[in-house]
Amino acid sequence: MKNTAPTLTISYQTISDLAFFQEQYERLTHEIQQVRVQLDSSPSLEPGSPRAAQREEWRSWLQLQIKSKCKERDTLVQGIRDKGIEVNDLPS
Repeated sequence: MKNTAPTLTISYQTISDLAFFQEQYERLTHEIQQVRVQLDSSPSLEPGSPRAAQREEWRSWLQLQIKSKCKERDTLVQGIRDKGIEVNDLPS
């Protein structure tokens, strides 16, 4: 029985680009998840309680890290799209 699946021709450079994309996307996703765990483990303290201001500063810094890493990941996705490659089912 003959294989009727269409043939996909892909350059070695494209494979390299995809491998780099996957590595970076997974790294950023993992880092985002780690920071979210830290944020979830550091709930806000009652205003006026000892170290409440420090905790809020820490939480703000964590939120900034999440936003920064999400933006970096979005830029990575846009970069691969700019090469004419659409990647489906990306983990979040």
